[in-house]
Amino acid sequence: MAEAFLQILIDNITSFLEGELSLLFGFENEFENLSSRFSTIQAVLEDAQMKQLKDKAIKNWLQKLNATAYKVDDILDEYKYEDSSNID
Repeated sequence: MAEAFLQILIDNITSFLEGELSLLFGFENEFENLSSRFSTIQAVLEDAQMKQLKDKAIKNWLQKLNATAYKVDDILDEYKYEDSSNID
């Protein structure tokens, strides 16, 4: 459950950053670095997803991470809305 939403969030953040950073010259390396880090985060999340069945601390961590991910997603949505409102 958390893993699927977090993957969507990572994809949204990656897409958002790609669009924002592509506007600025010289950030290709930084974007590749961020993409690599998100890939590592995804691998850790997949491992934690499997371990949460036996480890309550990991389950608690994933629940908190999921709640935070929803907040980050809301912030990105608000930013996109504000950004699109400024274009008009």
